[in-house]
Amino acid sequence: MNMNDHGEIDTLISACLDGCLSDADADRLSRWIEESSEVRQRYWELASVHAMIEQSMQSTSMKAITGQVVVPAPKSGSHFRWSRITSVAAGILIGIFSASMAWAYAIPRVSKSSSENREIVFESFEDPQMKSLGRFPTNANQWFGGMFSVPGTGGMPVVEGTRVGQFANMPQHRFSYARYVVDLDEYAEPSDEHTRSIEVSGSFFSPDLDPTSVFRIDVAAFGEAPEAVQPVWIDREHFDDVVLQQVGRNYSPELTDQPTWHEVKVAMEIPPGTRSLVISLGAGKRDPGGAGSDRYLDAVRVKLVDTFKPRD
Repeated sequence: MNMNDHGEIDTLISACLDGCLSDADADRLSRWIEESSEVRQRYWELASVHAMIEQSMQSTSMKAITGQVVVPAPKSGSHFRWSRITSVAAGILIGIFSASMAWAYAIPRVSKSSSENREIVFESFEDPQMKSLGRFPTNANQWFGGMFSVPGTGGMPVVEGTRVGQFANMPQHRFSYARYVVDLDEYAEPSDEHTRSIEVSGSFFSPDLDPTSVFRIDVAAFGEAPEAVQPVWIDREHFDDVVLQQVGRNYSPELTDQPTWHEVKVAMEIPPGTRSLVISLGAGKRDPGGAGSDRYLDAVRVKLVDTFKPRD
């Protein structure tokens, strides 16, 4: 270890004393301390300073709370008391005098949050008899919006499987949609110590892209049951007062884009009180009458992601 680079060593040691060292940096610092007496000495110096600062901060906090001055215990010579060292520093200093190999275990790791991903919907429109109903869902777990299944072709290779979904061609509307409702009552939450998010992705295709073309995914959260969401959605005057949260993402092609599949993704943290999640995938053009072209959808994925708080 080259001790000329004090900056990097000091940064790692400070992170160690603060208890926020990553796994990779912990392994690196452990190796340096094991191999270098100079690094061990530097750790001792910084640990001493850290302990004194910690005690000073605690005394100041106590004074602010109680209105009294806390007088620190006197030092003995140039040494400091073990009680003034933080628990992290004490554990590591013990490792110095125990055995050099103990460093690999004495240096703390950062507590990281963990997450669980669950794919609750995957649709590649493989059923040739698929027949979606109505424009807006009236119940959960079924596609609505006039989407139907067609085979892939040489000019439109599929993303998954052998078939794709084709949006209903409705020239009177600028956009065509495929919609789906998720009923969260069907997916038990693992604990109170977590947050839950939804991630949606889908791939879109159109043979006549231009800068006015738009592919879009929206996700909206409601407290109502799936069968009660439709009237809420239609009542646009009061929609903003009822929807708990809504996010959306557009993809608009560039002039240089080729007619190929374009993936769109959107994610949203699900707010408390949510019962239904409306997923809306749309394709069309910003110009009036632009939805008369053929547009396709494939490889739609919906995931629930539960993220748990880091353990102490």
